[in-house]
Amino acid sequence: MNVLPARWLARVAVGLLMAAGTVFAVSPVTAAAAPASVAPPPGCTTSGVPDGMVGCLRLGVSAPASVRTTAAPAAVPAGCGNGNWVNMSRFVMCKSGGGLYQVIVAQGGSVVGEIYFNYSSMVTLQARDLRWTQSFEYSPVRAWGVLGTPTLWSVPDCMFYCSIVGGNPPTGSALSVLSGSATFTSPRLPGQYWGSRSDWGFWFVNPATVNQVTTTLWTNYPGHRCDDALPGGTAGCANQDFVPTLDVPESRYPMYASHIRHAIRTTNLPSQLTRTTNSAVIDANRNTSCPTGPSYPRPAGYTCDEYPFASTAQGAAANPAGFTFNFNTNRLGRLLCQVPWLTEHRSTTNRGHSVCMIPTAENSLGGSDLQSFFLDNRVIDRDNFNVRA
Repeated sequence: MNVLPARWLARVAVGLLMAAGTVFAVSPVTAAAAPASVAPPPGCTTSGVPDGMVGCLRLGVSAPASVRTTAAPAAVPAGCGNGNWVNMSRFVMCKSGGGLYQVIVAQGGSVVGEIYFNYSSMVTLQARDLRWTQSFEYSPVRAWGVLGTPTLWSVPDCMFYCSIVGGNPPTGSALSVLSGSATFTSPRLPGQYWGSRSDWGFWFVNPATVNQVTTTLWTNYPGHRCDDALPGGTAGCANQDFVPTLDVPESRYPMYASHIRHAIRTTNLPSQLTRTTNSAVIDANRNTSCPTGPSYPRPAGYTCDEYPFASTAQGAAANPAGFTFNFNTNRLGRLLCQVPWLTEHRSTTNRGHSVCMIPTAENSLGGSDLQSFFLDNRVIDRDNFNVRA
């Protein structure tokens, strides 16, 4: 959506008027000697321009290491994607890259000035709110030659099912580090989930060039999921392409964690599960793994625990052949599950779910932590998540 809102177009017009009559020279702060030979960018043409200079802007270009200046570039977050968006977490996505602005003489097509720059953009979502932020940062790396007075302009925009709440899009000299951010929100759809997408565009304005305003380039953020489909939670947004991990430490619940760890590591049970919010499926899973009655006793102070969890599509109803653990060895440690109605696990066991009696307090805490994990990471129906124990 290469559309510039009226308020930014007005600012461009003011900038052009204020820049009229200025001396067109590169800033001495970031000035550097011209390289030996420079070629105009592909796709940038001076055809049809009889005289003067043309400004061209493109991405995917980095300053050669041999000609970079010592000017400190803007900080890029660790793990931020170089040239593509990277899912840094369930709620943070980031992209960074390099670009090049060139001033080209129409007669002959010679490049007479350049600005190499870096940029980054980060989207930060909220687990319990439909608002998110997108930031943009620009940093010149190297400049040389006849540039005029190029100014960077930028604009946040809503691309799909959102609106802008506020922000401070950066505008200023293309020879300065510039940064800003904007806040977006998405309308709530009760009980549903939907896609939302913001983006950030930027361009150069230069009265010294015939075209004055370059093409607008975009960060091309791919978007995320918002929902009001989280049982027990409020509406919010998450990065559905990032699979969150549930940590189950033995320091918090020794036997509960030991059961899950052995179920995953010593058998073929999956460590990646898929949540279900279907109450009929959850009940069927529990009734299969932990049935009640005289034939299924619970020791005093213990409750029945199953893996995969009852709240997953991989639960016992889908994989009804169960097993349990009973061992006390130096190599494996001690795990006495006290489940007499199931076969003990052996190296040849190939069954679909594991059952173990766990101290009531541990089992309750583990179940509570699982629900908190679902809420904190917006794990809704049919979402995958990893288990690490």
